Amino acid sequence: MKSCSAEPPKNNELEVSIFGPGKGESIVLHLGLGRWMVVDSCIDQEDRTVSGLKYLRKIGADLQNVHMIVGTHAHDDHFAGIASFYEACESATFVVSDALTNAEFMALLGADAEVPKPARYSAYSEYRKIFEIAESRKNSNGIAPLRRATEGARLLHLPAASDFPSVTVTALSPSEQAKTRALRAIAAESPQVNARRGKIPALDPNDASIALWIEVGQVRILLGADLLNGPAGCGWQAVVASFKPDFPASLYKVAHHGGASSHHQPAWDKLLVRNPLAVMAPYRRGGINQPQPHDVERILSLTDRAYITAVGTPTPSRAIRREKSQLGTLAQNPRSVWGKIGQVRARCTPGEGDWKVNTVSPAGPLR
Repeated sequence: MKSCSAEPPKNNELEVSIFGPGKGESIVLHLGLGRWMVVDSCIDQEDRTVSGLKYLRKIGADLQNVHMIVGTHAHDDHFAGIASFYEACESATFVVSDALTNAEFMALLGADAEVPKPARYSAYSEYRKIFEIAESRKNSNGIAPLRRATEGARLLHLPAASDFPSVTVTALSPSEQAKTRALRAIAAESPQVNARRGKIPALDPNDASIALWIEVGQVRILLGADLLNGPAGCGWQAVVASFKPDFPASLYKVAHHGGASSHHQPAWDKLLVRNPLAVMAPYRRGGINQPQPHDVERILSLTDRAYITAVGTPTPSRAIRREKSQLGTLAQNPRSVWGKIGQVRARCTPGEGDWKVNTVSPAGPLR
């Protein structure tokens, strides 16, 4: 394992880079031949930049070659800054969960826009911007660059070219049952009543989260989003019941920050190689921390090749240290909940060996 450089991937290399500060997650993928794909977005809490976008610019990637941006679900830690990412990538198609494009959800977005800014749910604001951008980019036939992900939908196909194999991206979720549950939850809300109360409630959209299966030649990649274990007919239970891969995945983006609610042993057994490369970002917010020590133990029992974008306790920023000096003895052990952005970068050449991993601190091996 080495530290990351600003050197871009070679044309014949795959890359999976995951960024995470402790509250947030973003994945940037090189699909060969200068072509890119983005899954989710997070913001650096220190300089307010969009982490994945900053990285692509740093390595000199052509943003016109970002083919697709996927917003896996409407949680702030996966959605912060994603509209800015989409705006910068003018040729990209945006992918949204099929459960979050119905009239009731649009009404929820509209109602949220009517409440005072401090009380707005930021993921809804990002959705409004995304739909506005997509509307402004309609082609001559009136079709917007927007796709809806559902179980089994092929979201992207790039044919083989220049001795590089074909690329296919498939949605593994949400299932029909998961969409039904999500739509019922949305319909149960009353935007008008909640707007009068001054805040639109944040629905839990993990049921509608988009897990992705990526095929490049014989290389397989599984991106778990925040997909939960179940309930019946939903989550990983539905994925394992319906999806039968030709080859198992050698790289797994661990679902839901490694939490127990997203662990489904049959998914590890049936969708992944033995001892896969596992990458993940932690989640820290108040008293909620993932992965927990027992989660780390479980993951390391399944692979000895696991990496996380932030190891240990977040290091306090300069602003936090300055505040500590002002508080004196009242501040014994200050910490920034979100911490500094870390990066885990994995690259491989299809047909020529395994993944090579590099990191940017505070990322490192899971322990």
